[in-house]
Amino acid sequence: MPSKYQPVSPKITGTDARRVHTRLASLAQLPEKGRIEHVGYIQSVSYSAPGSAPQLSADVVDQPSSMRAPRGTVPHIRLRFMGQKSVPGIRPGVKIEYSGMVAPVEQIPTIYNPRYIIVPVARG
Repeated sequence: MPSKYQPVSPKITGTDARRVHTRLASLAQLPEKGRIEHVGYIQSVSYSAPGSAPQLSADVVDQPSSMRAPRGTVPHIRLRFMGQKSVPGIRPGVKIEYSGMVAPVEQIPTIYNPRYIIVPVARG
């Protein structure tokens, strides 16, 4: 008995199922909202207060700096790790490659629970 019906394969029409991230060369190119990928350096790390929900925040900049620039003059992004008291490898000075959905939170570009890789730095 020949079948005139073909197997159905799922197809997505109208939108692409892949998550497309914009690769940034610098945080100066940071969009207000959207998916991004970037490589930068952790400038500072802060922890949630005792008695509140665990959360670790890391501010990331393009280049490490030995001198502190006035707050708000250097483009930066905040990575927030929800439910975490600490995250292995996340500390000031570490080079990190990260990606996620950026959105302004209290007028600071922020990514919640980003995907990240600690980038090894050659020591000389």
